[in-house]
Amino acid sequence: MLRLTLVALAAAFLLAACTSIDRPTIQTDEVPLPTPLRSFDASVAGTIGQLEAAVAAVGERLETPSGGYRPSEPESLLQMPRVIRRAQLADPDDAYVVIYETAGQGDAQEQAQVLADYLGSGFGQTNFPADTQFSVGVLDDTVIFTTRSSRRSDDPERAEAVFDAIAAVGEPVEVNK
Repeated sequence: MLRLTLVALAAAFLLAACTSIDRPTIQTDEVPLPTPLRSFDASVAGTIGQLEAAVAAVGERLETPSGGYRPSEPESLLQMPRVIRRAQLADPDDAYVVIYETAGQGDAQEQAQVLADYLGSGFGQTNFPADTQFSVGVLDDTVIFTTRSSRRSDDPERAEAVFDAIAAVGEPVEVNK
């Protein structure tokens, strides 16, 4: 009987030692989920306005896409606030534009170069078709990113016109493939 009591006490002691009031928690505030911006500051709104005007000049429109879009991007851009737009071309993979909001123009230049270097690397190109053209640009404190693949486009001429219009907005940052 004494043995059974000692075993029960030892088991209770071990159980109490293994549990704690201070249970580990997941810190969701450390890594916030990136979400598209719902309201824009003046710089982002200005970038959207210039992109809309450039795309309208070639007879197209930029709209908020109905589904999500997440391009291949470097780690430094993963949590950055962004706005996604898309020209309504026939192919659902065409004409996405990502506008990243940075802390200032110097940060925008730095992040645009990081993005361009990433896209120029072999790893950065793995999620895009081999013939993909990249456009990275800086306008004020925003980074503008879009791609184009004539092989995947249902209407290559329209897609090229939209790509060129978007690429003409802001200061271009060269992507060396």
